[in-house]
Amino acid sequence: MRDVQKFVVSVTDTIHTAMEKITENKHRAVIVLDQGKVVGTVSDGDLRRAFLQEILPIAPVEKVMNLNCRTTTEQDPHKQRELIQREKVTVLPVVDRQNELIDVVLAYEPFDDEGRAPIQG
Repeated sequence: MRDVQKFVVSVTDTIHTAMEKITENKHRAVIVLDQGKVVGTVSDGDLRRAFLQEILPIAPVEKVMNLNCRTTTEQDPHKQRELIQREKVTVLPVVDRQNELIDVVLAYEPFDDEGRAPIQG
């Protein structure tokens, strides 16, 4: 399992915090949690639209989050990969039956800080 914290913001975190997390995780999206449950996502596109609408960076992410995010309870990595490709998402939250985040599946591994492609096993 990966460190899911770099893919997560709280519903009350600021838009600025979401931007920082997206920059850190390099996957163009973060998952929004409310009391540990997945309630939405915020993508680069959501942030650009917020900027164009002149929403302040100190506003909570709930002002710009996508409520119709795709999640899965699927544990099989091959089925998770199929779901990512079918839904065309870069970040797929894996949740339990109570909709609590347990993992994050990624569509790709980003380049490192020096611009090198990740090593494929």
